[in-house]
Amino acid sequence: MVRLREIPRTAAFAWSPGPVPILVTGTRSGAVDANFSDETKLELWDLNLDAQDQSLELQPIAGISTESRFYDIAWGAPSQDHPRGVIAGAMEDGSLQLWDAAKLLAGEEALMSRDTKHTGPIKALQFNPLRPQVLATAGAKGELFVWDVNDTSTAFRLGTAAAHDIDCVAWNRKVSNILATGSAGGFVTVWDLKTKKASLTLNNNRKPVSALAWDPNNSTTLLTGTSDDNTPVVLLWNLRNSQAPERTLQGHDQGILALSWCQQDAGLLVSCGKDNRALVWNPQTGERYGEFPEATNWTFSTRFDPGNPNLVAIASFDGKITIHTLQNTNPTAMPAAQSTLDDDDFFSKAPTQIQGASFSLPRAPVWLERPVGVSFGYGGKIVLFRKNDTPAGQPRSSKIQITGFTVDSDIGSATDKFEEAFRSGDIAAICDERAADAKTEEEKADWQVLKTLSESDGRTKILDYLGFSKSEDEVLEEQKEEEDEESKKSAGLAPPQANGDAAKSHKRVTSMWADGDDGEDFLSDLTAAKGAKTDNPFRLLGEGDAAEDGITRAIIMGNFEKAVDLCMKQDRIADAFILANCGGKELVDKVQTAYLAQKKGSPSYLRLISSVLNKNLWDVVYNADLDNWKETMVTLCTFAEPAEFPDLCEALGDRIHESGSRKDASFCYLVGSKLDKVVDIWLAALREAEQAGLQEATNDSSFSIHARALQQFIEKVTVFRHVTKFTDGEQELQEGWKLASLYDKYVEYADIVASQGHLAVAQRYLDLLPTHFPAAEVARNRVRLATQKAAPVAAQRQAAATPASRVVPRTATPVGYQPPAASSNPYAPAGPNLIQSSSPAPAPAPAPNPYAPPAAVTQQYAPPGASPYAPAATGYCPPSVGGSTGPPPAAIKKDTGNWNDVPMVVKPPAYKGPRRPVCTSGARRPRLRRLPRLRDRLAT
Repeated sequence: MVRLREIPRTAAFAWSPGPVPILVTGTRSGAVDANFSDETKLELWDLNLDAQDQSLELQPIAGISTESRFYDIAWGAPSQDHPRGVIAGAMEDGSLQLWDAAKLLAGEEALMSRDTKHTGPIKALQFNPLRPQVLATAGAKGELFVWDVNDTSTAFRLGTAAAHDIDCVAWNRKVSNILATGSAGGFVTVWDLKTKKASLTLNNNRKPVSALAWDPNNSTTLLTGTSDDNTPVVLLWNLRNSQAPERTLQGHDQGILALSWCQQDAGLLVSCGKDNRALVWNPQTGERYGEFPEATNWTFSTRFDPGNPNLVAIASFDGKITIHTLQNTNPTAMPAAQSTLDDDDFFSKAPTQIQGASFSLPRAPVWLERPVGVSFGYGGKIVLFRKNDTPAGQPRSSKIQITGFTVDSDIGSATDKFEEAFRSGDIAAICDERAADAKTEEEKADWQVLKTLSESDGRTKILDYLGFSKSEDEVLEEQKEEEDEESKKSAGLAPPQANGDAAKSHKRVTSMWADGDDGEDFLSDLTAAKGAKTDNPFRLLGEGDAAEDGITRAIIMGNFEKAVDLCMKQDRIADAFILANCGGKELVDKVQTAYLAQKKGSPSYLRLISSVLNKNLWDVVYNADLDNWKETMVTLCTFAEPAEFPDLCEALGDRIHESGSRKDASFCYLVGSKLDKVVDIWLAALREAEQAGLQEATNDSSFSIHARALQQFIEKVTVFRHVTKFTDGEQELQEGWKLASLYDKYVEYADIVASQGHLAVAQRYLDLLPTHFPAAEVARNRVRLATQKAAPVAAQRQAAATPASRVVPRTATPVGYQPPAASSNPYAPAGPNLIQSSSPAPAPAPAPNPYAPPAAVTQQYAPPGASPYAPAATGYCPPSVGGSTGPPPAAIKKDTGNWNDVPMVVKPPAYKGPRRPVCTSGARRPRLRRLPRLRDRLAT
């Protein structure tokens, strides 16, 4: 607790009913200030809590002089006629005076009335909290009056004259017609204003009642305080049983003078008294929380601020009204040490020094508690808590509820629909549906390409998509060729498949020369048949053409390469091709290259065939006009090698993208399976779709628009990876990821679908992230923790309660010798570990067939000649020590003539065959067969 402000007055006080904390004070009867002044004032004080330069001690903002001093003062609620409320004073001279608070603040004449129905001093007064215009006053000789502040002439008296004064009065907080009074004679009277009679009287142990307070929540609970120094207690009464108090609060050393029960929190009570102390209690449990800094004289009044219960004011006879707060628990600032004071000064100042005190509330006040709260959790969960309605005096509790929550249910349904369609494998249907719903031609084209790629002959379908379908005759011819090849294979006449692709390529190239005469047919026409008559004689040499004679000589010598060179020099290309056919494929390729090199600037088909024959399609990709990009793509689909095809498509797409056609570039990237390039285009389309959605006049939130756009992006990427059999080669990279932008979207999408409750879907996409991607580990851990199931508590307890000797492995012990496990224990079992782990135990294995063949690990240790399928012996075996399956060492006992005297447990000899297994069943162990050979071995 900390002191906020001080009012340098010994006065009765009351808080203003409004939100701005203002106090009204009236000079207290029976007190004299340090100057022995007889001046009596009614003053208003603004705490000015917002001003940081405000000193601890306040100055009044308004005030007037009065003819009499105050015993008590009250400030009523605002009304239409009195916007700042009415201030009522219980005067020492027996008068009741009323002031208009608004006029008092304005410095105007504020006195509303002055009535003198009381014959003696008015000791206490209070406004009715449920009917603000009703006021009760009580005083000497047991006089009790009820007033209407709007018409004081209608006041009436309750009861008759009595010998004892009424020192306190309190209206019930729940029932407006119930009023309680406490007298110096030790009686508490409960009045019913409907009958204007006393309905109940409590005997306060014949001790004077100096303070009363009603429970703010329970209409039948009442607190009384006594001013007797011998029994300074606060009694809690339940009027349903008024024979004795329900609880007694003991803590004061001398009589109690005032009580203030917080209206916002029934678990906070402040009491003050003659011991100069102000204590804070929980009246419902009787627990004392602490106390405010002790004053140097009696504390005679304390009140919570009704508008801000964090503030508490305490008035004492040391000439101060202190305002404290419940929020700050720092100790009150102590004055600096008076090191320069001598002994006389020290003792003279000591009584005026305030003792420091500090305490902390063990719980937050009700007005600082949240009656309801909510928090979003991972995985589409929302946590709610609500405060339970608990009876008075019981610990407060809350109800916690975890439910599912989705920002947009359409997002979750779209995810479910796509996942179901994707699992069914009908990719074409997905593409058709998304293409039909596409809002742009670019998006529609992407889905159509993805559908084309999903076909089994996707590369051929690309030609159809680009409008280059084969004619019906070509299709029939290819089908006939395939049938011929199949028939040859079935007959065993199929040619070798080496260089098959090259042969097919060469066949496509030679088909382009179909308009000319075939070289072989031409040569066959020149060859004379056997027995043919002489026709058109010719001379090999001597025709007068030196060039022809050189070619002829080269042919005669079988030097076709030289003959071809001579033909090329004479620009006899056709002759060179004929001669090259005689010299082999390499010579033909040489002639083709030379010929095409001489034809630069000639028709484009020659440039094209040159690129095809030289397997240099990069020339077409980089140099062909982009107006014919579709023809270029068809050329790649027809002639490109599978290894170069993706890079050629990427290069063509880069050229198209630089020219500004994003749609056509996306097509090339899709056909070439270049995910990193197509993702950048799709991300740009995602942002554009999101902006378009925000500009449309819809009721969708920005989150829903973004989530739908992201859903479409993820669907396209997922289908693309599936139809292209994409393999991510960046899984083990630690930096420099080309697909970093895609990985970021995977993380974002996983977070969104997880918020819809699809944790399995989120995990599947997070598994696509590289191992060292920055956000991968955190995102995976969140999903893992959200899907992790705790081990059954009952199963764990049962396992813990099972004795170690009764723990039986769930899998059958292998038959035959087992290799020793990698353990320091030489007798450790080679089978599964018997120690129970925290993970759920596996399902019990079915009982093994005793005549089933042993495991493979047993067979490899079987000695030569031993049958690996020998049935396993069953019977009783003594339980192993320490979980070991091998027998412990034991002393050897010599033969005494009776085989039964030989111990059953013996030291195992060196391994020379399969070891008999340890039995864990309860069957009896069969006797060892009395083999002389084994007997002799044991005897020695």
